[in-house]
This record gives sequence, structure tokens and C-alpha cells, in this order.
Amino acid sequence: MGKDQMDRRDFLNRLGLTGLALGLSATGCGEGREQAQAGSETKALTGSGPKEGLGPLDSGPKAGLCTIAFQDRPFYEVLELASEVGFHGVEPWGKPDHLPLTSTDDQVKAVRDRIAELGIETSQYGCYVRLGDGQKPEDKDRDMDRTIQITRLLGTNSCRIWAGTKNSELLSEEEWKLMVGDGRRFCARAEDAGILLAMEMHSNSVTNKASATIDLIDRVGSPALKANYQILNSSEDPYERARVAGPHVVMAHAQNASAGRGRTLICEGTVDFQKIYDILKEFGFKGYFEVEFVRGETMQERVAALKADCACLRRIS
Repeated sequence: MGKDQMDRRDFLNRLGLTGLALGLSATGCGEGREQAQAGSETKALTGSGPKEGLGPLDSGPKAGLCTIAFQDRPFYEVLELASEVGFHGVEPWGKPDHLPLTSTDDQVKAVRDRIAELGIETSQYGCYVRLGDGQKPEDKDRDMDRTIQITRLLGTNSCRIWAGTKNSELLSEEEWKLMVGDGRRFCARAEDAGILLAMEMHSNSVTNKASATIDLIDRVGSPALKANYQILNSSEDPYERARVAGPHVVMAHAQNASAGRGRTLICEGTVDFQKIYDILKEFGFKGYFEVEFVRGETMQERVAALKADCACLRRIS
């Protein structure tokens, strides 16, 4: 057995994920061997159904894991972790060494198949194509085309994108024009492919304010352009942010904080995500609430936090 496999099995055993660890006992090293083990691990991971106490699958939003939360771990291991912990789906991180735009079609299909074998699904593709960043249009359009291809190969109809490189109040009218022009070109491609483009509501972006997010969506004028909700600390009331952006929100990144404590478990911070869901569902929200980052320094601490966050999201109804 190769050193990587032994390290990985020990790692999973230490986290108490014995189903994953036992599936490694007959495997060798290398990517081909790792993917060949998929069948032997699937039964251990998916045969037991939803984890006890996590709530029914048809209640509330689906619970998802953004694989960026464990960007330091092998991609396939994070997929397995998501399934074992009890998530409904995953958002593959669109950078090395998870699923960058340079991934081949065969690599993307292998990821799609492994996700299906694990009994979960792809929520959306977490790409890094950005509106209004000054990149040459031909290069940007090439990246957008590849993003759409990967999104479709993964079997989902949504991908996360970004909007600009500065807060909305700092944009000049020329920068707004560039943003809208990129948005219209991207959305024309997305509409043809049946794909939604969910803009991350983030700082240093046009979407730092919910009202600016809606302004951009209105200016672009395409049904393909949507919003990926997340809180933005104290810069905007999280509930009003949800109310304003709600008609266009198709996905949500759930993260929380508490004054003086930094990152907390999702259910222990200042924001009530049950209340966020209550607001969004009035607009017909049927997407995921996703864990994007986890609390903790060691892997054991991070996985313990992940389990708690997953249970928190699955209790929302």
C-alpha cells in the first residue's frame, strides 16, 4: 500500500469516518487506483441513508458543502466526506487541485459519476469567472464557455460567478457599462445552454449591497442572471439583504460570526438562518444552503464543526 493511501486511511480513522477508511484496505496508490475503489466504498457511504437526527430530506433547503472548505485535502476525499457527514450535495471548487477550468471532459465526467455513486448531487459549479475585471473579452468568453460546459457535464444547471473587483459605491459609469456588457454576453451563452449564473454576494464586488445586485440584474436584463446569497458581516442587515435580493436568489452560502469570537458554528452566530430561509422561501427558493468554510484549526476540529453545521442546516424547515 502506498504512503498516500495509508496516510489517508489513518486520517479518516482519526475522524471517526470508518466507512471511508475500510474502503481503502484493498487499494493501491495513484489516481487510477483511487477511482477504481469507488464501487467498494459506495455501499459503506450510501447504504445507511440519512444520518440519524438530521431531519427529513423533504424539509427546508438542501444542505450542501462547498469543497473549498477542505481545499487542502484531495478532492475525491472531500466528496466522500460530504456524503458520509450527511450533505445532500456539493459545490466543486473551481481551482486546483479540485476542479479548475483546465479539467478535461473525462475528468469532469469522472467527478460527476463519483458524486452520483456517493448518493449526492452537484448543487452548482463554483467557478471564478468575473464580470467587469478588465480581462480581454475573447479570453473571458473562452472561460465562460468552458464554465458552462463543465456545469452541464456535472449535471447541474447553476454555476457561481463573480461581479467586479470593487464595491458598488466605488464604480464609475464606465465600469458599470463594462460590467453590464460582460453580463449580457455571458447570459446569452448561459440562456442557450439552460444554465443559471449565480453572482456571489461578496465584498469587493458590485454585489456587496443587495440593491446594487438587483440593479445589475435589471441592467443586464436576462433571466439567467441570479444571486448567490451570503451575509456580509455588519455592512448590511442580513434579513433585509435577503428580502431585497430574495426574488433572484437561487443558492445561499451559510456562514456566521459573533462579536469578538470570529467564525462560529452556523447555528451559534448572530444570524438566524431559519429566519433567512423563511424570507427566501416566500420568493420560491428551492436551492441549497451551503457550508463554505468551517471553524477549527486541526482536521479533527474542522470535521467536528462540519458535522455540527450539516446538522444545523438540515434542521431548517
